[in-house]
Parts: sequence; structure tokens; C-alpha cells
Amino acid sequence: MKGKLCALVVLFFLFMQGNSFLLFSETPNTAKQLLENIKNKEFTGTIMDFDFDNIDLQEIFQHFEVISGLNFRVDSELNVVRKFTFKGIEWDRALYLILLNLELELHWENGSIRVKQSQPRTNRLSIFFLTGAFSALVVMILIVIFIHQTKKRIKIRQMDKKFPLPEDHIKKIRKSLNYLFEKEKIYRDEFLSLNSLAERLNIPPHQLSWIMNYKIGKSFFDLLNHYRIEDVKKRLTDFQEHNKTILEIAYSSGFNTKSAFNKTFKILTGKTPREYRMRNNPGAS
Repeated sequence: MKGKLCALVVLFFLFMQGNSFLLFSETPNTAKQLLENIKNKEFTGTIMDFDFDNIDLQEIFQHFEVISGLNFRVDSELNVVRKFTFKGIEWDRALYLILLNLELELHWENGSIRVKQSQPRTNRLSIFFLTGAFSALVVMILIVIFIHQTKKRIKIRQMDKKFPLPEDHIKKIRKSLNYLFEKEKIYRDEFLSLNSLAERLNIPPHQLSWIMNYKIGKSFFDLLNHYRIEDVKKRLTDFQEHNKTILEIAYSSGFNTKSAFNKTFKILTGKTPREYRMRNNPGAS
């Protein structure tokens, strides 16, 4: 009876002192649990004292192997000798502090926990500054775009004030323009100019130019070249015109020089007129 009582007293005493035998279920005894503890800085290991007096890393981690039952593999180049002393601290916290002090990392590899040098601080700083510089560049580009768009909107508002045309009048002009270009094919006139077109529409040239630039979004020459090139493209693929040369079609579509036609066609289509015709109408001359 006395023996059982003594045993109970001893067990109670050990429990109150936080004996490692009774707390073994709390200690991280798997690699996954240890790595989680290190990552989250939540330490559950047995509280112990440590006194590593100028011993190398291999010996330090051999000591942690005995405590945890885990297998640590220290990189061969890590032949560091240090002195560490910890009193009344969880063993996994002690391990974390050593890793932090020596800038080491733990990685699960091939059935063991590899101890390796962490990314050098200089590299981390370089990545940080490069990321920051890239972010700053993106912000600057967005600011430039915003400023450009703002200036454009301000310019449009200023032009609106300069030429305060009623909206219904603008719609009427645009409708007339569409008719002249789509139905009458006025662009085929090689002598067509902003002034002659404005005279046809019975409005001042500066008002027509303003409507084209700020309401249609194209200058007079951009609009003219757009219609002329579209006309040429359709006729280059038209079987009824396959006997005509490219220049004959270009001239009858409003162009008056070969060089201006070839340059404009290449810019707007990315191909030469001959390439375009051979691809879309191989039987043409």
C-alpha cells in the first residue's frame, strides 16, 4: 500500500515539474509538425536547458535528433562552430533561434529534414528592390497614361467651347459624311481636299476638321486613306477586276502616286499590295 502511494506521489511530482515523459505527447515528434511549428512560431516542445559550448552544427543537430527522434541532414558546407545557451525553453524554440541566428532553413527531402543556408540577405534585398522598382515603374506608366487621357479630355472640352456646335447638327454632318463616303465613294476623287469636302457639306473647314478629329476620331487624311485602302482591298479580290493591274485599281480608288499608295497600303494592312492580291486572289494578274 505504501509502495503504491509513493508511486502516485512521484508521478504527481513529475507532472507538476513538467517532466518530459508526461509531456511527450505535446512535443513535435514528426517532421511535418516541427516544420509547422517553425513556420508559425508556435512551439510545443518539451522545456529544457541547452548549453552548446563551441561545437559544430553536426553535433548540435545530433543533439536535436536524440531529443526529437527525427533525422536531420546538415549540408556539408555548413561547418560552423558556435556557442548557444538556453535556459528553460522549448526545444523546438531553441532550434528556431539557432536557425534564425545562423540564417538557416529546414526542408523535408528524401525522408529527412535538410538543414541548409537560407537565401542570402543581399539576394532578398535585391529582389525586394527590383520588385519595388517594377511596381514604381508600373505606377509611373499609369500616371502618364492618366495625365495623357486627362489632357486629351481637357483639349476636347476646350474644342467644344471653341466650336459650340449643336449635337443634332453634328449628327447631321456625320450622316452626310457617311453617305458621301459609303454611297457616292467621294474618296475616289484624287483632288478631294478638306476644303472641297467642307464646301460640299456647306460648313467651314475648321468645323469639319473638328468633327472628324474629336467626334469621329480620325483626321481628314486618315479617314480618306482608310476608305481608299478598303476600296482597293475589295477590288483586288474581285474576280471581275482580276485583269486590272494593281496600279490601275489604286489610281481609280483615289491615289495619285505609286509611292504614296504602296506606303499607305503597307501601313494599314501589314502587306504589300501584290502579297495581298496573291493571297486572296491567286488567279489575278
